[in-house]
Amino acid sequence: MSDPVDPRPAIEESCKGHCQKYLKELEACTERVNKIIAEAKPGDEVQAHCTGQYFDFWHCIDHCAAPKLFAKLK
Repeated sequence: MSDPVDPRPAIEESCKGHCQKYLKELEACTERVNKIIAEAKPGDEVQAHCTGQYFDFWHCIDHCAAPKLFAKLK
């Protein structure tokens, strides 16, 4: 008997198209933060982050993937 395959990564990948709005917001934030970090002077404390956009994106992925994952449970 072969090892079971976890369907979650493939299902989450298939949901990325559904969550493009959130992915674009996360990517735009990441670019802004990277620019802020690059322009910061040595010793400057940078407080910029994309935590909200990250969680919004993964909430969308989870919302899309959950019904598909539960349908595969035996």
